[in-house]
Amino acid sequence: MHGRRCCIRPTVNRLAILCSGQAGQQPGMLDALMTAADLAELRRVASAVLDEDIARWWSALDADAIYRNGPAQFAIALHQLAVWQRLGPTLPSPALVAGYSLGELIAYHVAGALDAAETLRLVRRRAQLMDEAAATLADADADADADAPAPPCMLLWRGPQARRHERRLLDAITRVGAAVAIHRPGGDLVIGGPPAALAALRAEPWLPGGHLAPLRVGVPAHTRWLASAATAFAAELAASAIDAPRCPVLAGIDGRTVRSRVAAIETLAAQIAAPLRWDRCNDALAEAGITRALELGPGNDLARLAGSVLAPDAARAVGEFQAPGAAARWAVAD
Repeated sequence: MHGRRCCIRPTVNRLAILCSGQAGQQPGMLDALMTAADLAELRRVASAVLDEDIARWWSALDADAIYRNGPAQFAIALHQLAVWQRLGPTLPSPALVAGYSLGELIAYHVAGALDAAETLRLVRRRAQLMDEAAATLADADADADADAPAPPCMLLWRGPQARRHERRLLDAITRVGAAVAIHRPGGDLVIGGPPAALAALRAEPWLPGGHLAPLRVGVPAHTRWLASAATAFAAELAASAIDAPRCPVLAGIDGRTVRSRVAAIETLAAQIAAPLRWDRCNDALAEAGITRALELGPGNDLARLAGSVLAPDAARAVGEFQAPGAAARWAVAD
C-alpha cells in the first residue's frame, strides 16, 4: 500500500504531512472518489471494512449524517487515504507526520505503520467505542429522534480576548462540569463535556460575545468521559497490525515524536480521553526545521495554524490546489 512507501527517498526540504480531524467535512467531498478508476482498490477495501458498498453508503448520508461521529470519522479517513494514495508516491519522504484528533490515527498510515484496510478498520472501531462511551451523556428523553443531529459535546473558545479571560474560563469549566479537550495555538481552547454542562458554560454572564462557539461534534473527545473507549482501543491496537512508524509521528497528547509500536499504541489510545496539545505539536514543526507542511484535508485548519510558526507560504492544504500534481510541485519547491 502507498502508506508503506514513505521515508525511503532522501530530501533536501523537510516536509511535514498534516492529517486533518473532524469539522472540515462537507457534502460531496467523496463524490469524485466513488468514480475514479485509480481508486477502485481503495473503494473495494472500504466496502469490505464496512461490509457494504462504499458508494451506496456514501450516497445514503445526508448533510447531517456526515457530522455524526461514526460516518464522519470514516468519511474523513477515506478522503485522506485517497489523497495520500495519489500524492504519496510523488512526494519526498516526510520528515515528520502529525495528525489532529482522528488525524493522528491516519498519520500512522502516512508513516507506513498501517495499510489502508487496517487503518479504516481501526477508524471504524475507534468511532464505535467513542459512541458507546458517550452514550451515557445522551439526552434521556425517550422520544428523542435518533436521526436528529446530536447536541454538541464540544465548544471552541477563540478570539483576541481568549488569553485575557483564560483563567476565569478555566474556573468556569471546572464549575459547570466540563473539561479542556484541546489546547490550540494562540490560547484557543476546545472544551468538551456533557451537553448540559456546555449549555451552562455558554450561559455564563461574563463571557464576551462571540468567543464560545459550538462545534459539530457529538462526542466529548479527548476528555475523561471517554476513558472506557481509550482502554478498549488500547486493546484493539495491541491486537492490530500496527507497526513502528517509518517516519516520526507527533503524539497529540504532548507533541513528542513517536518511533515505536509500543509508543504508538500508548499515545493513540491515550488521546481519546486525554487533552490534546496541538499548541505543542504546532511548535514542534518549527523546532524540527520543517520547510513545507502539507495538510491532506478536508479543510485547511492545520495548515493555517502551521503557517503561524513556519516561513510565509510554507504551509498549505491539498484542497487549495487545483490538482494533486500542483500540491506535489509546491511541496518540493526550493
